[in-house]
Amino acid sequence: MSKEHTTVTDSALDDCDLVYTPVKSIGGIVDELRTSFDGGTLREVSERKRHLRALLKGLRAEEKRLLAAVRNDLNKSEDETYMYELSPVLFEIGLFLDKLDKWARPEGVNIAGEQPAFMLSKAQVRREPLGTVLVIGAWNYPIRLALLPLVGAIAAGNTVVLKPSEGAPHTAAAVERLLTEYVDARVVRVVQGAVEEATELLQHRFDHFFYTGNGAVGRVVARAAAEHLAGVTLELGGKSPAIVHADVADLEPTAFRIMWAKLTNAGQTCVGVDYLLVHRSVKDRLIPLLVDASRGMFGAAPQKSADYGRIINARHWTRLDDMLRASEGTPVAVVDDAADKTDRYIPPTIVDGVRGDDSLMRAEIFGPILPIVTYDTLDEAIAFVNERDHPLALYVFASAASAERVISRTRSGSASVNDTMFFMGSHATPFGGVGPSGVGSYTGKASLDTFSHRRHVLKRPMWFPSPGLDSMRGAPFSGRENSWKARLCCALSYPTARPLRQTLLAKLATFIPFWRLLLATPSFLWALFTAQPTIRRPADSK
Repeated sequence: MSKEHTTVTDSALDDCDLVYTPVKSIGGIVDELRTSFDGGTLREVSERKRHLRALLKGLRAEEKRLLAAVRNDLNKSEDETYMYELSPVLFEIGLFLDKLDKWARPEGVNIAGEQPAFMLSKAQVRREPLGTVLVIGAWNYPIRLALLPLVGAIAAGNTVVLKPSEGAPHTAAAVERLLTEYVDARVVRVVQGAVEEATELLQHRFDHFFYTGNGAVGRVVARAAAEHLAGVTLELGGKSPAIVHADVADLEPTAFRIMWAKLTNAGQTCVGVDYLLVHRSVKDRLIPLLVDASRGMFGAAPQKSADYGRIINARHWTRLDDMLRASEGTPVAVVDDAADKTDRYIPPTIVDGVRGDDSLMRAEIFGPILPIVTYDTLDEAIAFVNERDHPLALYVFASAASAERVISRTRSGSASVNDTMFFMGSHATPFGGVGPSGVGSYTGKASLDTFSHRRHVLKRPMWFPSPGLDSMRGAPFSGRENSWKARLCCALSYPTARPLRQTLLAKLATFIPFWRLLLATPSFLWALFTAQPTIRRPADSK
């Protein structure tokens, strides 16, 4: 693998074999996958695992092609792509191969322990596939953000239409080759294209819509899902802050972890640090350490570094340049080189003295520019965060007490104390936003939940309860002879025994297994012996 930087211009992106899917064929693709799902292609867990193994085989075989594709699109180093994109997908597949049999198994539920009316019943919650789902990937992590949800969708038993982002065309073409060569077309189909093709896709009925990207398109996807009364997962973004309080334990690792999250992938990371809130007492000590952290990773001239990425295209480069030029903050000297539009290069940039209404604070930056906002009290920092949309992530560098105060008084998709986006490495916890930063979550078991319907199945015997006792659930309720019905039905179905539970003895009784059942037993036995069937045999019957 070459360690020399190669300039990547927009013209280089034209040298790509990405072919858009004919719009007229999209409806047929969706229908074929629906037919495949209805035919039970992925009904059995063993079949799902077989297709996951095929994908795993393909990822290993196509590794070099995938890494080179991302290099062409984002100038991302192959080591970084493997670490942050390919490796998580490989791990996710392995996780499902190890755990899917257990996770997909029906879960038995003991209802009778709380509600005696369900005695002798068997209750299960089954995870069942939703059907045919749509996954729309993003360009900033074009392997990870396309294939991670795809793995969960297949593991849950769905057929999938995958639309990679046309913003990373080399990777989109490589992902299509991977899936076409190694995964059964009855399970996954790839649709390539831009606005026209995506618009056509959204006209079709899917059983779940999964989109990663910006809020504007997220709203369009959400409307399409609502039109079909289908579920939707939106992985969006927002201005994720890092707060550095006066009682932070150590500023040097703080600076490194902040700049790592800001500069990885040239700042084009949805959970990257968007802006920095710094207590006035530590700001002057922190800023030089931020500069040192940047230089330690990419040197004094990051444009020459083989590890420093590029902005995805000229339009986004211009957006960042305009945002920076309009800022009223004070730039801090970080590197020796300068921005280069022909190379789509924006150097690591720190801007001090930024106010809340600055151009850098109006929208998600999505680039290697770090605005610094100064505060004097922790309540001031909390208020600053709460005045804005809920971010996808929130980072706090402070003492345990201060950090807990921040987290308990703010909202975000995820939060991390004394670190930044390291939490993204976890596949044992759900990842997702809240409000404007996203809807729903995924990764690991959370992906299985996202792409599954939790179906309650209740099995009841025909011989129990007796016809007389069974009659308590239905009319007639009027008349003295039927007065027992509602009372007993509520006692068995929704036992409360509030007067008894108010005593110390009753509270101790709650530690006894099946205590609700024990409290309802006297009423149940009384009804069993005294209740009469409401349907009687005619007098002349024999």
